[in-house]
Amino acid sequence: MKKVLVIDDEAPVARLIGAALKAAGVEHTLDYCSDGAQGRTKAAHGQYDLITLDLHMPFMGGMEALKELKQSPKSASIPVVVVTAQHDPAFHQRATDLGAAAVVRKPFQTDDLATILTQVLSGDQVELPPGAEGDSDLRPLDA
Repeated sequence: MKKVLVIDDEAPVARLIGAALKAAGVEHTLDYCSDGAQGRTKAAHGQYDLITLDLHMPFMGGMEALKELKQSPKSASIPVVVVTAQHDPAFHQRATDLGAAAVVRKPFQTDDLATILTQVLSGDQVELPPGAEGDSDLRPLDA
């Protein structure tokens, strides 16, 4: 059973992430919080297999939260997938430079998201699903 923390100020995103994991056959529990500060606290006290993180949130934004998650000994080894409406490649590069395992752009295709999340959970190299180039909502780590 995988334990996943979703940090996003839009609760429907948490439901979509849960649905994507379920569709991929990943048995999981899902915790949710709506800002980076709450997420940092939950990550320090829970033992998560994966964290998904939005970039633009109230109180503590995703970049600051990502930096703190990766600097904390309690959460540094947890893979983080950034799920964001931010389409600026510079933000995506900054997120990967700070330690994100992958960046997924909103809106996303549930099947494509499931592929990325299962790759990260299994420790595989993140690769775009077939046909997800061009106008895809997903970007590889080096995009």
